[in-house]
Amino acid sequence: MSEHSTDIAIIGAGLCGLATAALLSNLGVDARVFEASKTAGGRIRSLPGPSSPDLRYDLGPAWIWPHNQRMLQLAEQLDLPLIRQHSAGNLIFQDQTGSIRRDLAFATMGDALRIPGGLTRITDGLAARLPDGTIAYQHAVTAIEQHTSGLTVSGKTPEGPFRVSCRQIILALPPRLAAARIAFLPDLVAETKQDMSAVPTWMAGHAKLVAVYDRPFWRAQGFSGDAISHVGPLVEIHDASAEENPQGEAALFGFVSPHDIQNTADREAFVSRAIKQLKELFGTEAGRPAKVFLKVWATDPLVATPRDQETLTSHPQYGPLPIVESWHDRLFLSGTETAPENGGFLEGALEAAERSVAWVRRHLAKSNKAVPGL
Repeated sequence: MSEHSTDIAIIGAGLCGLATAALLSNLGVDARVFEASKTAGGRIRSLPGPSSPDLRYDLGPAWIWPHNQRMLQLAEQLDLPLIRQHSAGNLIFQDQTGSIRRDLAFATMGDALRIPGGLTRITDGLAARLPDGTIAYQHAVTAIEQHTSGLTVSGKTPEGPFRVSCRQIILALPPRLAAARIAFLPDLVAETKQDMSAVPTWMAGHAKLVAVYDRPFWRAQGFSGDAISHVGPLVEIHDASAEENPQGEAALFGFVSPHDIQNTADREAFVSRAIKQLKELFGTEAGRPAKVFLKVWATDPLVATPRDQETLTSHPQYGPLPIVESWHDRLFLSGTETAPENGGFLEGALEAAERSVAWVRRHLAKSNKAVPGL
């Protein structure tokens, strides 16, 4: 049995958990992050293409918007450049009959910004700035116990079980996932568990395909890479190139049609359908990708639950989830799904991190615990 202790235990090393740990570290608060996977980032996932490990492609969120001041400030703090989503050229439109138009001169995501080389540069940068040992990887939390002297977090690692003693816990992971995967002793009241389970997990209902090519041939043909299809399986397509003006390797990505998400068990057949569609839309060269990535978030056990496979018809109404029971002063529900203004977005993850730190500050002040910076 591996045993640890910390003041604040943060469950989840996604953007929210990492940002929370960074803010608490800057205040001199003893905090540790427990992450079930081998890497940080959570739903931020960027994988390298065939030509260079520095050219990575986002399988989760990719866009930062001009009004996302927290994300813009974080990119600046990490000395990361921004590029504009490529939008020059015509959009391709395919109606429900399969008829295709290629003469539409407008862009759908022209104001969006991206991190060249993939959004994991943000989470990698945050993780690298934390004190050594802050993140415990491959520590899957399975139970949280409340007792008179504090809290105990327990779970499993590849080497065996672990236990952590702490004063407070921040759940920086989807509320629905926490309700389904973590045992609480004593159990949360039914109302709290129902509220947590009712929150749709951001990204869980999406699947994303990225096709990497030797060159951005669509740009030379006068297309932006934007396409909208009412046939599918890709319903919305964009340029996903890892550089602003690629001279070589470049990429297109598409969101998978919601009704096809449940039918991706036969990966090879599904990818073939998607590549055939790209060829129909963008021409012969689109049918010869150098590499293809497919990520179905609904089937990722570290992100989604079976309930998350339900198709959403609109962006959920996210917001804070208060705890009004005996866990009130010891447990804080965080993550982008709890952000009152930017829930379900990258900006919401940082907003939730700020709320988490404010909660810690309030309770440290209430307990008269002297902490530098508070």
